[in-house]
Amino acid sequence: MPEEYASVITGLPLFKGYTAQGAQRIISKGELKACNPDEVLFQEGDAATGVLLVLKGKLQVFVSRHDRQLVLTDAGPGTILGELAVLCGIPRSASVRVVEPSTVLQWSADAFRGLLLADAFLSERIFRQSLRTLIDKEQSLIASITESQAAAT
Repeated sequence: MPEEYASVITGLPLFKGYTAQGAQRIISKGELKACNPDEVLFQEGDAATGVLLVLKGKLQVFVSRHDRQLVLTDAGPGTILGELAVLCGIPRSASVRVVEPSTVLQWSADAFRGLLLADAFLSERIFRQSLRTLIDKEQSLIASITESQAAAT
């Protein structure tokens, strides 16, 4: 099974240029996990003990507010989840559930940090992707506030 996912990893934009051997090294630092629909992989507020890379399927990131679940985004192959909580040492800011049968590569917090320290190329790509996501969310929030204030006047 790891060989099958090595080819998946080398096909993901985040890992462009990686060889099958490089992908195998990344897989060997984590655990491949098959996930079923409705399975909750992260719970908002929990300690950040690991990071996920979606290899197959679809996950959903959501928060619970006022007895409602608000979907923030869907996560498909190539998406890394939980990295900011691990790197910042903060609790999970959202929950993650499985929407369709999926496979993830799960790294412990220590293994993930070890990967980043050992591979500057991967570190740069992951940080770039994470920061881009934060900037996109900030811009979306600003647009929402601006629209809300304009509608109020």
